[in-house]
Amino acid sequence: MSPRLSIGVLTARREARIRELASVGPLLQGSLAEIGVTCGNPNCRCARGEKHRSHILTRKVNGRTRSLYIPVDLVEDVRAWAGEHRRVKKLLKEISELSEKIIRAHVGTRRAAKARQAVGAASRSPGP
Repeated sequence: MSPRLSIGVLTARREARIRELASVGPLLQGSLAEIGVTCGNPNCRCARGEKHRSHILTRKVNGRTRSLYIPVDLVEDVRAWAGEHRRVKKLLKEISELSEKIIRAHVGTRRAAKARQAVGAASRSPGP
């Protein structure tokens, strides 16, 4: 179990992640895949088993996989955009987790303060 961090430390970490979002560039949801395709020409090398290489971007839309052909000259750009999407998604997850930890730490701090108040009030009250 990890040690509990103060609200200030958690907030500083969250703010650092939020600042990282400022450097977001073009992004694209999906996974880039290289596939082998046949062109249909019976005299082509692909008809003998040596398939043409092609790239597609796949992603889920309403529970169904959608594919998009990626031209050769855009492959590296699309690879970078998909990587940027994964990076931003990870950052958002970290920001959300840090926010949740801040809430939990705040609740724990408030409960501890109320418990201290109750103990202090009980020790000051005159007994029967």
